This record gives sequence, structure tokens and C-alpha cells, in this order.
Amino acid sequence: MGRAGDIVARAALEAEPPFTIGVTGKWGCGKTSVMRRAFATLGGRSISQNLRLGADKLELDREEQTKLCFKDSSRTTALPWDGQIIEAAKQSLSIWYSPWQHQGAENPLIPLLQELRAQYCEKRKSLETKNKVLNRNSGLAALALLEHIIDAAISLNIGKPVKIFSGVTENTRKVWNENNPENLVKPSDGQRFHLLFEDAVENLLQDLHNATPTKFRTSKFDNTARLIIFIDDLDRCEEKAVVTLLEAIKLYLGTRRCVFVLGVDEVAVGDALKRHWHGRSDDSNREYLEKLFQAMIPVPQPEEKSLQALIIEQLQSHDFPQNSIAKLAQDITQLLEPNPRKIKNFLNSLCANWQILRNEAMQNPEHCQRLVMFQYLRHNHRPVWRLLEREPNLLPLLQRVIVQQSLEPIPGYTGEEHRLAREIFTRSFAHVLPHVAENGDTKTTKHNSQDLDQAVERALESLDRRRSDQHFMSWARDFLSPVEPLHPMYLRINSENNT
Repeated sequence: MGRAGDIVARAALEAEPPFTIGVTGKWGCGKTSVMRRAFATLGGRSISQNLRLGADKLELDREEQTKLCFKDSSRTTALPWDGQIIEAAKQSLSIWYSPWQHQGAENPLIPLLQELRAQYCEKRKSLETKNKVLNRNSGLAALALLEHIIDAAISLNIGKPVKIFSGVTENTRKVWNENNPENLVKPSDGQRFHLLFEDAVENLLQDLHNATPTKFRTSKFDNTARLIIFIDDLDRCEEKAVVTLLEAIKLYLGTRRCVFVLGVDEVAVGDALKRHWHGRSDDSNREYLEKLFQAMIPVPQPEEKSLQALIIEQLQSHDFPQNSIAKLAQDITQLLEPNPRKIKNFLNSLCANWQILRNEAMQNPEHCQRLVMFQYLRHNHRPVWRLLEREPNLLPLLQRVIVQQSLEPIPGYTGEEHRLAREIFTRSFAHVLPHVAENGDTKTTKHNSQDLDQAVERALESLDRRRSDQHFMSWARDFLSPVEPLHPMYLRINSENNT
């Protein structure tokens, strides 16, 4: 993943803008990790985040980020990067944006521009700290352009000119030497917005170059400078936000200084496009994405050896029996797909349950292995686990279904309850079981129109009702008199003795 992140960073600097890179993979595969690596390698710095409940500001670990930065000579040698690539990195500005955090926004383009403004201000503030003698006029001009860009985006969205951010201070207006912004900001004028955005990016990159202390400059401001915008978690957004942001990149933001790096699950984004554009074929949606992205970089799958090393380290830290750890690591890598997030989730849950159940019996390697297998049921076959959790006596039935032995009724269960449980187990593992055709095809069972969770609810409700009614009947036989009339108070009827 580290190498993939470095490749993304280098591609963002070598490509001829406008350029859009897709970092692709399923949920949890490590897209964010790869993009964060590239972001840090390019010198990206997240701004301070306010903690909830009024806590102090949290500053991200700058020291750790610096280790990955292009300024680290050992890193540039290891990449390896030549002088031209390093110079492009020094002149560029990297921005991080997560549209998922702005789901409430009607148009995700607006919070993206606001994030650009905020992170540009943060970068300039950092440069001011290093360089006390600084001409702020160019910074004010760039800031003014960004403010007008935000107003233009709002104008495009609502269909009439607005002025919300522009003209924050009198100084800003004085140093902005462009034409009257009223002539640039017209409703739905995408071409004018595109030119205005291009001009704003040019100005802010020029300003950051001018604000850099002279001793750190190695060349004049040139065409290698670029704005690199990282967009993460797009596939988590609702389809309207997905389409709106992709269209904004294609129509308005794709300028000669801009490179976009998007983390996308191609299947999820394709589904969002399909829901948004009813009737469009999968091929059309795929072609749409191919036109938008000039490069697709898939997140590499982790090697099995690396996964097992991670699992072994985690199990050792929780004091699993040493003689069982290697076998458990093999089982877990075979049970789960090589998805880092899913494996971490499984391991964390497994270790929590291990700590709860720790006793002398759990030192037995066979018991540890059973714990792993039942944890797998919890994660991957939730309906089966729910049924077994409440009805552990049904475990032999699950075993018989899996090994395809004769399915004799389990003592204590009626024929209908036995049938329901058997069908739930069979449906859960139908994709790995030969076709089962006992008492009718499983595809035409009574609860086939329900999903498995609904079927389990029905089965448990039936079992609970039967037990409850049996207990009531037992009590009634012992305590109810066949000749004594029912007292009116139990029916909430007023009487002389119950008012």
C-alpha cells in the first residue's frame, strides 16, 4: 500500500492537468490509507479539527506526516524522485475533502470550495510564521477570488447572483484588480465559472510560491505548480451527491492546474449512477466513469503472509495459547476475504470475546478454534447465529445440514419448528451445499419470500409463544379451579369489591 500511495503521488505530479485519478477498491480495502500516504508524501497537512464536547483542538501528528513528506531526503531517494518531480511537489498545494461529511449540503461543490479556502488559509498562515516579511496583497487577492468562486457556485446552484463571501474586507476589494465580478457571476453560466475558478487557482498557487521564503525556492513559478484535490468516501454518499460532484469536476473544476484524486468503489459508484439515471445501461455508466478518470489505480491486496503476521501479533497481545496461534491465524485468513477493515473488525471482536470467556478451558487449542468458528458465524451468518444463540440445542441440526446426514427431529422441537430451523440453516449455506429437495424444493419454502432475519424472527416468535403457552397451561392445571368463577377485578370490571 505504501508503494501504491507513492505511485499516486508521483502520477499526480507527472500528469498533464486537467487530470483525474481513481484509487479503486471495495469498502475497507485501504483506499483511504493509500490516499493518505500520497497526501502526506506531497506535503499535505490537515487543518486543526475541533473536538466534540468543547475539548481543545486536536492537531494531527505533524512529525509523522513529515517523515513521509517529499522534503525528507531519505524518502525522495527511496521513491526515487528526480529534481523536476520534487520541484513540482514544492510548488503544489494538496487539499483533502470528504463529501460524506457534507451530506446535508444541497450541492457538494460549495463545501469543497469552502474547504479549499480554509486549507489555503492554513497553508499561508504556516508560511507567514516562517517568513515574517511577507507581502499580503497577493494573498488577499487570491482569497478574494476564492470568495467570489464560492458565491458563483451558490449562484449556479440557486439560479441567481448572490454575494455572501465576497467583499469580506475593504482591503480585499481594493487589491482585486479583475473586472466587475457582477459581470462574471451570472446564473447557470458554467463557462464563466470555469474561467473564474481557473484564475483563482492560478492566483493562489502564485501567492503560495511568492510567500515561500526565498532560501527554500529553487526555481521560478512555472507550469509544474498544481492544485491536487483528494476526495475520499465518495462511494458512501447518496447518488445525488455522487453525480453532482462528478459533474462539477467534469464541467467546472477541470482546469489546467488541477489534478483530482478520488477514492471510489467502482461498483458502488456505478450503482449510484444507475439509480440516479433511470434506464441507463451499465455499459453507459461504465463509459461515463472511463471518460472522467484518466487513470485507475487499484488498491493492491495484502499478501497472505503479511495478514497472518498481523493476526499472530494481535492474538499474542491478547495472550491466546501459544500452541494455537499459528493454526488460528491460518483459519482466519482462510475464513475471511483479504480486506484489511473486515479483518481488523473480526480480530477486535474475537479478542473482546476471548477476554470475556477466558478460563482454563479456553487454553485448549480445540476450544480456541471453536471460538473462531463461532465468531465467523456471528459475522458472516448472523441469522444462523441468532437462532443458535437462543436455541443452542439446534447445533446438531446445523451439523447434520452441513455434512448432509439424515435430518432426524431434534428432541424438544415440534415438526414445524424443526422444519423452519432446517430451512434457515439450508438457505444460509445453500451456495456451498448440493441442491436439497426434501419436503419440497428449498426455493419454494413457506418463508422464501422473507429474508433470513425475518425467518429467524418468525421461528423465535413461534418457539417463545409455545414455551410461554406451555408454562401457562402448567400453571393453570395446578392453580385454576374448574368450578370457581373468574373474579371481575381481573377483567377490570367495576364491582362492589373492586372500584
